[in-house]
Amino acid sequence: MGHQVVLLTTSFPGAKEREVVDGIQVVRKGGDLLFQLTVALNIRKLDREFDFDVVVEDLNKLPLFTPLLQKKPVVVQMHHLWRGSIFHETVFPVAFGVWLFETIIPWFYRKEPFIVVSPSTKRELCELGIDEDRVVVIYNGSDNCTLDGSEEEVENVDFGAPYFLWLSRVHRYKGIWTALEAFEEFAKKHQDVKLVVAGDGPVLKDIPAWLETHGLKDRVVLTGYVSSSKKRALLKNATALLQTSYKEGWGLTVVEAAKLGTTTVACDVPGLRDSVRNGETGLLFPVGDKIACAFEMDRIYSDDDLRTRLEEEAKSYADEFRWDAAAELTVNLLQDALIEHQVDQVADE
Repeated sequence: MGHQVVLLTTSFPGAKEREVVDGIQVVRKGGDLLFQLTVALNIRKLDREFDFDVVVEDLNKLPLFTPLLQKKPVVVQMHHLWRGSIFHETVFPVAFGVWLFETIIPWFYRKEPFIVVSPSTKRELCELGIDEDRVVVIYNGSDNCTLDGSEEEVENVDFGAPYFLWLSRVHRYKGIWTALEAFEEFAKKHQDVKLVVAGDGPVLKDIPAWLETHGLKDRVVLTGYVSSSKKRALLKNATALLQTSYKEGWGLTVVEAAKLGTTTVACDVPGLRDSVRNGETGLLFPVGDKIACAFEMDRIYSDDDLRTRLEEEAKSYADEFRWDAAAELTVNLLQDALIEHQVDQVADE
C-alpha cells in the first residue's frame, strides 16, 4: 500500500543481517532466548535510522515492553495467550516465567490497542485486565488454495487407503499424542484407514518407537516437513483434518483445509472453537479426550451425508477470510493509533 515496513526479528545460521523480502526491510539480530534484550538495544537505533511513525509489537510468550523503550505509538499484535497451556509444552520454571509475564501485560500496556485474530483471544485479554475497547479482532486471511503442484506431488498423497491428516509443527502442546491415541481407538473399528502426520518438530523423533510398541507402524505415515503444494494435496485428499492443539490463536490450517473442501475434527479450545463451528463446519471434542476424538472421527468417516454437509459449510465459511480485508483493517488501526498519538502530543504541549 506504499508504506515502508521494517521487520526486526531473530537471526539464524547463514542468514543475512539485512535484506529486503517482499518489499519489507528485514533486520535480523540475536536469537530467541535474549530477544527482549535485542529489541531494547536496537529499537531506538532503528528509529533514528528509519524514523518510524508507529511500532507494531508481536507479543508472543514474552512481552517486549516497547512502550517503555521508545516514544512512538505502539500497536500490539497477538495470536493467543498461553496461560495454563504453556505447562504442556515446556519445563516448569520456563512455563511459569511465560505465565507470569503474561499476567503483567496490563501493567505495562495501559493504553495501547491490541490486534487479535479471534474472539477467544479477545475474551482472554479482557479477562486478564485489558480494556475491551482496546482489543480489535482482525481475522487472519487465507491464501487461495489450489492444487498447483506437479502431478507427481498429487500422486504422492495416495497412501492406498483413506486417511485422516494431522498437520502441524510436532510439539507437545499441538496435541500429537492425543491424535495418535485417538487414532489407535478409531483404528480398532476401521482397519482400512490410515493417519498421516505431516510436519517436523522435536517430538517427531519419539513417534516411531510408540508406533512400534502399539502395532501401528503400518497404519501411521510420518511425512516430515512438506512443501506448500504437497500440503495442499494432503489437505484436499484427506477424509478430515485433525487439529488437536491444546491452544491456538485461530487455526489457519482449519481454514486452509476448508478452502480445499475438507472438514476438521478439533479440540474445543480458544481459537479452534472460532475457526471451527461445531456441528456446522466441523466437529469439536474436549481437549485431550482421545475417546471423544475417536468418536467424532468415526462420525465423520461413517456418515457420508454429515461429512459432505460439513465440507460444504466449511468451504463457504472459509471464503469469508481474506488477506486484503485483514490488511485494510490493520492499516486503518495503525493510522488511528498515529492520529491519537499526535493529538495527545498537542494536548501535552
